[in-house]
Amino acid sequence: MNEFINYVYSFYGASDRLYDLTYDGKLVTKEDIFAAVKVYQQRLFNAYFSENMRYTWGGGDSLDRERVRDILIDNFHFTLAN
Repeated sequence: MNEFINYVYSFYGASDRLYDLTYDGKLVTKEDIFAAVKVYQQRLFNAYFSENMRYTWGGGDSLDRERVRDILIDNFHFTLAN
């Protein structure tokens, strides 16, 4: 899990990030990402038991990263720049 959190962080919060993901003027932290990953894990769990949801874990790939980014934006009110 730490590897995936670091992967997401490298895109949106690290000093050499590709995109700025901010809330109230502050960059996303690993703690913020961890909270969003917990939401994502719950969605994956729910999808496993649902015939209607099509969430799957991609092994920490770019789709997983983007889903966590979207959770940060939609649920935690972050804003994506760049």
